[in-house]
Amino acid sequence: MALPESDLIAKAQNGDMDAFCLLVSDHQRVMYALALRYCCNHHDAEDLVQEVFLNAYRSITRFRGESTFHTWLRRIMVNSFLSHKRRKEPPPSIEITEGTGVPAIGSDRTAFNNIVVQQVLQHLDEMPARQKLMFILKHQEGLTCEEIADNFGTSVGTVKKTLFRVVDRLRKEFHTPEIHVSEGRNARLSEIP
Repeated sequence: MALPESDLIAKAQNGDMDAFCLLVSDHQRVMYALALRYCCNHHDAEDLVQEVFLNAYRSITRFRGESTFHTWLRRIMVNSFLSHKRRKEPPPSIEITEGTGVPAIGSDRTAFNNIVVQQVLQHLDEMPARQKLMFILKHQEGLTCEEIADNFGTSVGTVKKTLFRVVDRLRKEFHTPEIHVSEGRNARLSEIP
């Protein structure tokens, strides 16, 4: 019978390597998927996950249980990713051919959406790592602004301002006009230019 996560954490904090290995195996796939979203590269994602678990092992005694173990690992990942980005030189930029932004008649909508997502990710790579991470945490991970603020150790207002700036920059990059919607309702398709 498997031990509860809290028991594994307690054992790991007392130096039980097997308990820590069980924690790693429980979280490895989720952490790798998250790292792959951040890095957009299999090898860098593997390196990041390895660094996260190494840092977690070194500081497991400081885990206080104020958040879930997953949240604690994610915060280590955010910090490791940002540190890694500061050390690494920026990759050469990739040219993106501009299009009309409208799929050709008869084309597969999914393929078009995948291309748009790739273009957004390429534009995100040109932004500071902190802004990119906040955007990914919000729009791919589905975290709230409060959770993102907790991960970065900053205020909710700072997160909101950063997210606004990223979206505004993407809007300008894609030449997309801002949609004005009256308070308390969603935009209708006919209102979107």
